[in-house]
Amino acid sequence: QAERVYEDALAGGDAPALLEAGRDGLHTASLGNLLPGEQVVLELRFAQLLAFEQGRLRLVVPATIAPRYGSALAAGVPVHQQPEVSLAAEYPLALELTVAGSLASGRIECPTHPHTLQRSDAGTRLVLAEGARLDRDVVLLVTPPEPRPDLLVTARDGAGVVALAAFQLPPAPPRERIALALLVDCSGSMGGDGIASARRALHGVLDALAPGDEASLSRFGSQVEHALGPGPCSDDARGLLHRLVDATDASLGGTEMAAALRAVFGLWPAGRAVDVLLITDGEVWDSDTLVAAARAGGHRVFAIGVGSAPAEGVLRRLAEATGGACEFATPGEALQAAAARMLGRIRQHPHAGVRVDWGMRPAWELPVPAGVFGGDTVVAWAGFERGLGERACARLVAGTGDGAGHVAGAGAELARTCVTVPAEGTDLARIAASRRLATLDEAQALQLALDHQLLTERTHCVLVHRRADEDKPAEEAELHRVQSMLAAGWGGTGSVREEVHFSRSHDMAYSMPMATPSVWRSGRTASGRVEALLDSGMDEVEIPAFLRRQGAEEPCMTLADIAAGVARHLRRGGELARLPAYCSRWSLPAPVRRVLRELAAHGIDEPHAWLLLADWIAGRAGGDGDAQAQAVLQPLVQAVDPAQRDLARRVVEGVLGGVLGGGDGAADDAGSARERRLRRALP
Repeated sequence: QAERVYEDALAGGDAPALLEAGRDGLHTASLGNLLPGEQVVLELRFAQLLAFEQGRLRLVVPATIAPRYGSALAAGVPVHQQPEVSLAAEYPLALELTVAGSLASGRIECPTHPHTLQRSDAGTRLVLAEGARLDRDVVLLVTPPEPRPDLLVTARDGAGVVALAAFQLPPAPPRERIALALLVDCSGSMGGDGIASARRALHGVLDALAPGDEASLSRFGSQVEHALGPGPCSDDARGLLHRLVDATDASLGGTEMAAALRAVFGLWPAGRAVDVLLITDGEVWDSDTLVAAARAGGHRVFAIGVGSAPAEGVLRRLAEATGGACEFATPGEALQAAAARMLGRIRQHPHAGVRVDWGMRPAWELPVPAGVFGGDTVVAWAGFERGLGERACARLVAGTGDGAGHVAGAGAELARTCVTVPAEGTDLARIAASRRLATLDEAQALQLALDHQLLTERTHCVLVHRRADEDKPAEEAELHRVQSMLAAGWGGTGSVREEVHFSRSHDMAYSMPMATPSVWRSGRTASGRVEALLDSGMDEVEIPAFLRRQGAEEPCMTLADIAAGVARHLRRGGELARLPAYCSRWSLPAPVRRVLRELAAHGIDEPHAWLLLADWIAGRAGGDGDAQAQAVLQPLVQAVDPAQRDLARRVVEGVLGGVLGGGDGAADDAGSARERRLRRALP
């Protein structure tokens, strides 16, 4: 409905704005029918919980989205929600933050930006210095002057009451020894600041390991390298690990994180309780496969996110799904301290069966996170048909041990709070509703989002500025995609710590889709090399033919031509492996090149990408269909793994459906009018 309102307003000459929430915390804003010289100001208000971790509060203001590895389309991200970055983009940032209440007297830091602090009766105001840009997240660190109390916060939620219990856990008894699998991201995106941060974090972890501990070290990119297998942390072993860390570089290509986790799980003996410490920027699109692989492994995954704009949503999902935890340390923050905090969590005896005793039966209740750690805030949610009463108390309790080293004691109390604080307004109820969405079926989640006016993957926010007839544009609006600044230090393009900035010469202006296949990535990290690579058209890199530039004078192949040409090659006895070379002389439409890039990014080799594309075309019932071609292709197609066939079909339909038209209404099957318009306009 929101998209229909937006499209109708666009077609009618009005000026609509549409806000969409995507996966893993990404959001998209679409503004329509802006006239020359017009300026639009959107004022957004949002609320979030402030959770203290290890005695401090870390608040992040995201400023850009770093490029991610893999196929965004195959991961379910619509074309128009896929961010793009440009080395030529430059956006200034002005930011003021006011810290009020008891936190204003605490220690306040901003390790990512030069800033000033101004104290007044209203609180402490932090102002970024001039010269700030939207090329890195803004990080605010607040250390309160005294420990935070346990709280029970309540608010009205329609006819009922929503309750939030915030527990500050004391440290659990430490384990005498741990088994730790160290896994470090050495993909190209980690070049420069990222891999330097990873090395510092690893050195901090190694310094804190004891002789009774066991550890392994693995590095990953497109492939996994086990630098050192599991073994005791003797002095000699730790010395070797330090040398291996010093030699670690971001030279392993893509970011096959799910495969790396599976490889590390298999490195240790079956049944062994092992914790994985992953150090990465988290820049992958296929987070669903990543989380599924981690869950299937049965081991806790702890993540330290590095870089100037790490994918926090991806890494938090991964850690929460396995009972682990996250730390983030951008350039400028103390990596060794982050590693020490994480190792402190890992050493704690894990609690089993943690739950909340509310003192009365709730109407609904969200499960307590699988990983709870001393020094961190544990947040619990519940809803009640009536108030909790003046003497309400909430108790955080743990169940019995499960034989895997968990703390024993039936109903052992970990923390309690009897300090009830009422919350005004609707913020608490709306945050609670957003947390509940993941526990409901689709219909229930949609209704809850509508009731609380939430921006979710199922609901959008739409605003329309109505124009007078004489003010409406006479021509159809031209689509313009606003490109983000490249995250500072990404892939070795400069250094945040050293304030070395890459050139943004317009002679080299470069726009890079964020669903970048691995064949476009380079292990070279110097910004000069990056610019030379981009200027050269990447001709010195061995890349598939369909990624090479097409000659402007050559007529483009039609869909029917492509299917017939592939079938002709195979019918004449041509080998499947030689198919890319046979097709390399063809000039391809941009959407077809996009399909082949998407298939390559998702691991489908080039010969099979051509085969599956041609089969999809030949099977269309409309003008592009070719029964004779399909008869040639089908025997080879049937030999392809069914999951790979299904993936290819979804990718091809997602890009070509509705773009090139034809047949029996394939365009209608591709989605809404808005999706078809965007597919036609976007490259």
